Amino acid sequence: MTAHLTFRRRIRGLLLLAVVAGWSIAGTYAWAQRPIQTFDPFYQGESAVRSFFDAYAVTAELTYRPPGLLQSDQSSVSNIGASSLGVNMRLDYQLSRRLDLGFFVDATGNASGRSLDLSWVSLKYFKRLEGMDYAIRFAIDPSSDGRSGFPQADLGFLYTALLSPTVSQDFGIGIRRVQIGFQELIQIDPSLVDPGGAVEPAQDSSTEIIRGRTQGWEVHMSWSHNILFDPAGSNLFIAFIGEGGNYDLVEWKVDQGADQGERSVTDYTGGVLWIRSGLEIERPGYRFAPFISVPFKQWATPGGDWPRSRARVGLRLMLR
Repeated sequence: MTAHLTFRRRIRGLLLLAVVAGWSIAGTYAWAQRPIQTFDPFYQGESAVRSFFDAYAVTAELTYRPPGLLQSDQSSVSNIGASSLGVNMRLDYQLSRRLDLGFFVDATGNASGRSLDLSWVSLKYFKRLEGMDYAIRFAIDPSSDGRSGFPQADLGFLYTALLSPTVSQDFGIGIRRVQIGFQELIQIDPSLVDPGGAVEPAQDSSTEIIRGRTQGWEVHMSWSHNILFDPAGSNLFIAFIGEGGNYDLVEWKVDQGADQGERSVTDYTGGVLWIRSGLEIERPGYRFAPFISVPFKQWATPGGDWPRSRARVGLRLMLR
């Protein structure tokens, strides 16, 4: 028992160290977000079965997006301070036998651009019926500034079924009200600014800052099959994840720290389909889950040089 408690304390220490490291990497940046959010705590490994057995559980997830992995990383649009490392923390608390309260912290920035801040608060209701598990999860983003009168919110429906003694299935579908801000650094080609040739060819291209706000709706879907290989429920999983929506994208320029100029409005429609696979090592006191996610289909409104989702690798560690 003493050895087990010592092991759990060491794991908690490693979790804290990982969060502090992620904070130090991300703290100097203003995190930029596009209409499709980069790091999403929902619909990825989410199940209709409660995954902890005591009053609470703590989860940390580290995700890395290697530049150029399985896809070109060339784009004329560069997000300000876009970090390749995503660090997320989660605390789940059991309110009752069928109801959980969840708090999500994004250490690399949320919709308001602040680092290490509360990004989502959720309530999740569980129900078991005729051998299948169902769950309804409602979440709101407390960082929304409220100027539009409706906060960012997500409503999801989940179910889990045991297809055989060695195969289980998770399915999730949901809708989200999106309200996020973003900031971008745009590279300006001097030849486009002065086509008459007054600019010297050797002169470097200049830059300008674009700020914006996105409001709209998204639909999310996930479908996972899990191959169980030990009595604790450890499994090899493969999942298909889809997310897409329609948004009003408002953008304006920033000059010397002050907003200026006419605001442009774009009707943006886009989405991405993912394949996600990895291992979940289940033990009574913890869950360890390395994974890789690869986008295989993306679409966006024509006529814009929109950033594209990239493959990502990471791991999730839960203490329960």
